[in-house]
Amino acid sequence: MSTDEAPEPEAEEVNDAGESGGMSERTAKAILALVALAALAAIIIVFPYVAYFVAGIMACRGWQKTRGWIGRRGEDEASEPEPDEVTAEDLVETLHEVANPNVFLADLAAAFGLSGADARALLEAHQVRIRRAVRNGNDTGVGVHRDDLPPLPRPLSDTPDRGVELHNQQPTVEAIGLAGVVVKDGSEAGRRHQVRN
Repeated sequence: MSTDEAPEPEAEEVNDAGESGGMSERTAKAILALVALAALAAIIIVFPYVAYFVAGIMACRGWQKTRGWIGRRGEDEASEPEPDEVTAEDLVETLHEVANPNVFLADLAAAFGLSGADARALLEAHQVRIRRAVRNGNDTGVGVHRDDLPPLPRPLSDTPDRGVELHNQQPTVEAIGLAGVVVKDGSEAGRRHQVRN
C-alpha cells in the first residue's frame, strides 16, 4: 500500500433505535386533525347557525355526487350510439342544429352522447374537415367551421313534382267564329270568353 492511498474511514452507523429524530408525519397529521376538530367545535358552539348552513351545503354536495355516481353507474353502454351507427344525414342535421355559427367538437360529441375521440372519428369517416381553432362568441376550440359544414340534405318529397311554368303575362286574343273572340290572360285559369257582335 502506498502512502498516497490512505484507507477511507468507514461511515459510522448511527443507531437511532432509542432516540427520536423528530415527529413522524402520521403524528403531525393527527395533531392537525385534532386542532381542526377543536376549531370546528368552537365555531359550532359560538355560531350554531353557521354550522347548520355548512352542514346543509355538505349534504347537498354529497347528494349531487351520489346521484352523479349512480347515474354514471346505471348508464347502459348499449344506449350510446356507435360512430358507425350515425348516418350522414343525421350527422349533417346535427351539425346544423348545434352550429353557433361554428360547431365545437365537444358540442357534437355531447349531442350524440359520444366521447371526443369518437366524435372526431365520426367526422373523419364522413370526410368533414376539423379545424384546430373555431370561435363561438368568446370561446375558441377544436371543431368544424361554418364554411366546412356540408349542405343540408333535401328529401325528394320537398322538390316540386313539375317544373316552374312560365306564363305569358300579355293577354292573347283568338278569334272564334264570326262574332266572338277568346281573350287569355296568360294562364288557363284566367281564360274568359268574350263575344263581340
